[in-house]
Amino acid sequence: MKQPIFYPDLEQTNASAAFGAKLNAQLHQTALVVLMALLVVLCWHAPSVQAQSRDITKQIMQSVVALQVSADPESPSSQSLGPQRIGTGVVIGENLILTVGYLLIEAEDIDVLDHQQRRLPANVAAYDPASGFGLVKTVVPLKLQAVRMGDSDGLKLPRRLLTLGQSEKELTELFLVSRKPYAGNWEYLVDAPLMTIPAVNNWSGAGLFDDDGALIGIGSLVVADATGGFNPRPGNLYLPINLLKPILDDLLANGRRSGPAQAWLGIHSQEHPDGGLQIQRLSPDGPAALAGLQRGDRILALDNTAITGLSDFYRRLWAKGPAGSRVELTFLREGVSRKVQITSADRLASLRKPKGV
Repeated sequence: MKQPIFYPDLEQTNASAAFGAKLNAQLHQTALVVLMALLVVLCWHAPSVQAQSRDITKQIMQSVVALQVSADPESPSSQSLGPQRIGTGVVIGENLILTVGYLLIEAEDIDVLDHQQRRLPANVAAYDPASGFGLVKTVVPLKLQAVRMGDSDGLKLPRRLLTLGQSEKELTELFLVSRKPYAGNWEYLVDAPLMTIPAVNNWSGAGLFDDDGALIGIGSLVVADATGGFNPRPGNLYLPINLLKPILDDLLANGRRSGPAQAWLGIHSQEHPDGGLQIQRLSPDGPAALAGLQRGDRILALDNTAITGLSDFYRRLWAKGPAGSRVELTFLREGVSRKVQITSADRLASLRKPKGV
């Protein structure tokens, strides 16, 4: 009889394999237990999470209202914004609604429509041209719960957010993709707006919320490029809620922010491909028009220093001082370089006072 051949390495290997199989079985069993426990936890919390989400959605839906605004047809703002304006507002206090300011410029009548289609009369409470915010107060009790203000400075990119405009039946998911500066052609600059994609149509005054239902921003514009990168995509610009917090008390008390008014020339312009700014139009009674500037003039320099763009122009104009400060503009008209001295003014003083302020 042949004796069995003993292979010590093979025996060790078999023993290791047996031990490994046993260990794997134990690990598999442990993993199953952990997985089952996790599923139990998730299933246990899912109803409460869903209920919380429904509560947040309900609160947002009830805090967002429609605004119907009528302005004087003969007012300067009606020439660009129209006399009949429709937008959105968000309830932020007792009878108090936050919206985008341009809806309220030279307003005569305002109606608020809530989620129950109640129509309530309202007045302009404040307008702040520098930030772009406007406030509306209802004449009769609004009886709607105010939303909580979030922290727009703490948002990280990219970030999922939610928006809701007037008359919409459900929230729309957006993504915050950029905080690049925005310079408008009407002497307006936001250093770190909330740029979101995809673009939505119902943006004017729409609320922008985080997943907890806190108000993060107010819709202002649609922009051709929200990303600011190599792959431009259209989107929307929302005004960050943190711009409102330091001035809210002033707006409620005085209808405007305290302190000297921001310098304003009444120029609507765009960047020229060869440098400087091309004037598109002028506010009829604004400082620039009264000083003799005309549509089509190309502004080259401010106080003998070349202008590199809209943002550069605005920052240097405002750095000269508040309304009442004097600046010198160099401009080109029909190929001839000229200079003009202009005394800046308070933009709000040029507007017909809205009803209520």
